[in-house]
Amino acid sequence: MAVDNILFYFAGMPVYLYGFLTSLGLFFGAISALSAGRRRGIGWYKMFDFILGTAIVFLLAGRLSILFKEHGAGALLKPWKIVTELSNGVDLKAGLGFAVLYGLISTKRNGILSIGFLDAITPGVVWVRIFSALGSQVFGKSTSVPWAVQLGDFKLHPLPLYTAVGYYLIRFVIKQIRRAQRFDGQVLIAALTLAAWLQWLLLFVSEGSKAYAFWLYPLIGLLLAALWSFGHVNSVSRRRKSSGAYWVVQLIMLGIVLFAMAWFFYSRFG
Repeated sequence: MAVDNILFYFAGMPVYLYGFLTSLGLFFGAISALSAGRRRGIGWYKMFDFILGTAIVFLLAGRLSILFKEHGAGALLKPWKIVTELSNGVDLKAGLGFAVLYGLISTKRNGILSIGFLDAITPGVVWVRIFSALGSQVFGKSTSVPWAVQLGDFKLHPLPLYTAVGYYLIRFVIKQIRRAQRFDGQVLIAALTLAAWLQWLLLFVSEGSKAYAFWLYPLIGLLLAALWSFGHVNSVSRRRKSSGAYWVVQLIMLGIVLFAMAWFFYSRFG
């Protein structure tokens, strides 16, 4: 069975599932970053400048890189193709590289570059990873597990769902850490640690996994876990007691969200 990547048409132009979900992730990520920035005393206009600027630079740099590969220097004479041929994709490496460069300039200019700022934007980045993973078309190895995705004659591991669920669980954990955060960088380091171990687990169901990655990700995960533990032990406790009712509600909401993600993912193949 082929997967229809077109979600709907807008003004005669196709809107693709991956692009739509990534945009939705950016929306939730922006709200998360603005909210976290406000709690840390970062003006909304400074955070908005960072969010909007990096998003625009990512899109422009990523699309221009693709156009240069297709049309050479002539791409500069066809700027409209940045939007009209969006279905041809975005060069993630080029887009991310220029977005990081702009982000550094923006945060330096606005005087908000700090570990606390990175803590503030981390949950937003996780939101983007959740939605972009859910819309991905990259599946895993052939398998016979009952929850496999049937694509023609092949049954494959639902790698996008694994990734999206994994990052949502990371979001759930860092949300609890943020409620009783003890040192700057705790949220960032926790997210990076859990992401490293998640990527290691995904190697076992991914096609073309590199041999070195099987030891590299655990090494990174252990180093980051040691760094997090050192900061946790050498900082003042800010424990906030949570009632049993709080955890019941949180776990119920977690279950509902995970079920909704699975339902949405498999509905694409129904």
